Amino acid sequence: FVVTPENPSYRVCGRSRRADGKIIWIQYVGRGIFDENGKLIEFQELGIDITDLKESIEEKVKALEKANKRIGELTKINDKHGNSSRSSTLSNRAVYNFSDIITKSSSMERVIEQAKAAAKRDSTILIEGESGTGKELFAQSIHNYSKRANGPFVAINCGAIPPELVGSELFGYDEGAFTGAVRHGKKGKFELAAWGTLFLDEIGDMPLAQQTALLRVLETKTVTRIGGHKQIPVDVRIICATNKDLKKEVLKGNFREDLFYRLNVINLRIPPLRERKEDIIELVEAFIKELGSKDFDRSLFYEKQLVRLIQYDWPGNVRELRNVIERMICLPEYDINKAIKAEEAPLESLGSLNETYNLEQDESYQIMKYLKQCGGNKSEVARLMGISRKTLYKKLRKYDLLD
Repeated sequence: FVVTPENPSYRVCGRSRRADGKIIWIQYVGRGIFDENGKLIEFQELGIDITDLKESIEEKVKALEKANKRIGELTKINDKHGNSSRSSTLSNRAVYNFSDIITKSSSMERVIEQAKAAAKRDSTILIEGESGTGKELFAQSIHNYSKRANGPFVAINCGAIPPELVGSELFGYDEGAFTGAVRHGKKGKFELAAWGTLFLDEIGDMPLAQQTALLRVLETKTVTRIGGHKQIPVDVRIICATNKDLKKEVLKGNFREDLFYRLNVINLRIPPLRERKEDIIELVEAFIKELGSKDFDRSLFYEKQLVRLIQYDWPGNVRELRNVIERMICLPEYDINKAIKAEEAPLESLGSLNETYNLEQDESYQIMKYLKQCGGNKSEVARLMGISRKTLYKKLRKYDLLD
């Protein structure tokens, strides 16, 4: 690897032999330190034993290879019997459920209840929310909670496809429709999502010409491939998402008014993280559990960093928060002020924060504080908390604090 003043951080993996002769996998995470002239003067590095993770991944890869082999065999059988549509959608699956949404916010809980109610019917849903709030997480959860859960979940980002290709991606094309068209043509997302859900992400970025075609499909429930004449019936549930204000886009002439009303049957607005700061502690805990290691000092993190995390407004929402937590875990010397601007989050005392968020009442925080105070002596921690060692161990397991 090569480090530079512009890109000083690195992450590499390698195998090593322990003193007992066992071969283990080590992941090294570090950064180069440069002087004011850009000269490399030292490395700061952390090595983490990832043997269990590597072995788990290898097992999953073997299982996946076995599954792919079986899928290939099924595909040949389906093709032989003229039933290839099912095999072509095997990868179109939703993996998230409502239980994956981490929240204790009343506003988010209301949105979840609305989404569950909407999932029971086939009405079109428009999900509004800023980037990073979890719009696709909601879309997948709705699909998996609906009667279409066993059908495909097909997603397309309308803003990530060149305008001239949106039509062929959505509606497909027949052989010879244009130069470069594959032999026998290609199914579009509507056909691939048959009897399931089609998720149109960033619908506000769809070109006007394709908005007209989309409106026709929604009204007729049929698609016509580019270059073709046959109308193909499609039974699809539509979920759309946008980070734009579509009403304003309609007024600007960027979005068709009739399409807006066709899509905005059920409206779900996901609140940004700055409007539900009570979720930050829950999310931080979840990310630390997912990304952390035994070397990560959680008590120090809570004392030094949590104030800043709660005060910050998080324009990138949950996605930005997760990225910051991962950088903190991978780079122990990482300073929160490098991730967020100090002027956007003036540092106040921990005492004033406790009055607002009542952190001292948070049980996991209390346990970590006592563990540090008692040097890890669990009997002393149990005595200070006025509980038995058995009860303390139950709580340690609950909060994933056992060594």
